Amino acid sequence: MSVPKIAVVGRQNVGKSTLVNRLFGRRAAIAHGMPGVTRDRIQLDATWRGRSFGLVDTAGYLYGARGIEALAGVQAERAIDEADLILLVVDARTGITEEDAQLARRLRASSVPLLVIANKADEPADLMEIARFNRLGLGEPMGVSALHGTGTGDLLDRVVELLPEGIEPETDLEEPRFAIVGRPNVGKSSLFNRLVGEERSVVSETSGTTRDSVDSLTTWPDLGQVRFVDTAGMRRGQSVRGVEYYSFLRASEAIDRSHVAILVIDASTGFTAEDKRIARRVMEAGRAFLVAANKWDLVEDKDRTFKELGPEIVPFADASAIRVSATRGQGIHRLPPLLVDLHRRWSDRASTARVNQIVQRAQRERPTPRSSGNLHYAAQVGTGPPTFVIFGGAHEPDRTYQRYLENRLRRELHLSGVPIRLRFRAREPGGGRGR
Repeated sequence: MSVPKIAVVGRQNVGKSTLVNRLFGRRAAIAHGMPGVTRDRIQLDATWRGRSFGLVDTAGYLYGARGIEALAGVQAERAIDEADLILLVVDARTGITEEDAQLARRLRASSVPLLVIANKADEPADLMEIARFNRLGLGEPMGVSALHGTGTGDLLDRVVELLPEGIEPETDLEEPRFAIVGRPNVGKSSLFNRLVGEERSVVSETSGTTRDSVDSLTTWPDLGQVRFVDTAGMRRGQSVRGVEYYSFLRASEAIDRSHVAILVIDASTGFTAEDKRIARRVMEAGRAFLVAANKWDLVEDKDRTFKELGPEIVPFADASAIRVSATRGQGIHRLPPLLVDLHRRWSDRASTARVNQIVQRAQRERPTPRSSGNLHYAAQVGTGPPTFVIFGGAHEPDRTYQRYLENRLRRELHLSGVPIRLRFRAREPGGGRGR
């Protein structure tokens, strides 16, 4: 059973994301003084007094919204419809606005328990103004300061009291996590929505629509529950500022938290230098990955383009490239079994006998450099990513020979698309093996 969901709603710039971060316990949702930063439904799983629940941050309600703001509003509406508890956040300092009143009228029709949260009650004088929010007709408001944490403990106590009774989900098993990464405007959110089977992320032709990382749990027959994370478009860190900088950090953190990354590229532009930088970031994090060449339906010379793409990806753990069109659904059915297989291989452990056999045969076919000396023994010591320790030699081989061993292990252990870590332990003085 999934955790109860708490939708945090309100007009723009009342501090919803700051409150979500405070209740979650750390800064996870992007909070910024500029209105309209949050666009998607961002769920963070939190625990208070032994009860688990999901905090769902939403876009700010905006009367007469158009374009991206209107699409973001649809996501907020869905969060309300799916919620087990609603927190309506208002600004204690500004009083009731027309947008507050309109949203309150919408929420009065809901049968879900609701709390009015008067945020930004940072000073004692602000607390005196909270009573005026009784006019919303949604019960007695609670005053908090998300910025300073005042009143948030009492709020969490009240939240736990109102949560529906249910079976707590198992927490000892970690679901496979797949991050969808890539440059801005390559179709990550469209692919994310296809894979999770619902419109969770706002999709627009406007570059940079997704600003935070959006999580969604879904169930696959062969793997059970899996988590997908849609991320903001990644550009070079030196060229991003403000909200875009925090989006870049969230996307980078999503890679670190994932097991497998789907690197989405625009098939019509090929494997660009920016795509390669993202691929290197995924490999540095030790995450398995494949390349989804999206917008394939727009490519004119399809055969030649795909043949040129393959060799460019080979240096990046010999990852696979899949042709897809997220908008039309072409090729999407191929992704689940490939991702399941990638996750399995990223998590697998080879026997010591098998690893030794591969390394010794590789050494016979291509001896180590004379200055390094013979390698005596090898074993896999870790998974996710696969990590191998190789003993022997006066010192570790040069990078060329290391790449040779890495490629042999990858080929014979079927680890294409999976980064490999090699550790070398030189022979101790006197001829003993390294420890």
